[in-house]
Order: sequence, then C-alpha cells, then structure tokens
Amino acid sequence: METPTIEQAGLQRRRFLALRRKEREEQRLNLLNACLSDFEQAARIRQWADWVSPTIQDEPEIARLVEWAKGNAAQLEAKSSAAMSRMGLKELFPNVDDLRDPLGDPAPKHPWGL
Repeated sequence: METPTIEQAGLQRRRFLALRRKEREEQRLNLLNACLSDFEQAARIRQWADWVSPTIQDEPEIARLVEWAKGNAAQLEAKSSAAMSRMGLKELFPNVDDLRDPLGDPAPKHPWGL
C-alpha cells in the first residue's frame, strides 16, 4: 500500500475537519432547537395565563390551573437553561476554533458529492 503524499494527507486532514465542523454545526442546531422549543412552549403558557387571568376571580379551579401552568412554564425554562449547561457550550462555541480551515471546505471526493 502506498503512503499518502503530503498533499493527500493534508486533504484528508481538511476533509476530517470539514466533517467535524458539520457535526458540530448539527449539535449547535439541535441545542438551539431544543432551547427554542422549551422557550416557545413556556411563552405560550405565560401568554395563555395572562389571557385567562381576568376570568379566575370567580373560578378557584381555573386559578389553580393557571398557577400549575405557570409552574410548568418555569420548569421548561429551567430545563432549557440546564440543557445549555450540559451541552458543553465551550466545546460548541470555543474561543479559538480548532476546526477552522483557512482554505475553506475541501472539494468532495467524488464529483457527485460523496
């Protein structure tokens, strides 16, 4: 088996970095989508609670429902914050990007993109 040339080894390294950047971008998007989903759900609950609040003066059951819903909104917000902490934001958004390729993404191995 032939040993790769310096150019081939460099191209392999660049393709590896491109793959790692793609994976990291997917992780970033997954984190953002999870946070947005929780945030949007919490915002909808709070909006609904504000809309219902005028009717709760005469209905203690509705008041309890609204308080319960607000508690759920707070839990969703806390879950979103905890998810951001657990995801390792320093790895997803490093100060110095060790995956950066100053030449940009290399061309695919095959003309059809694989």
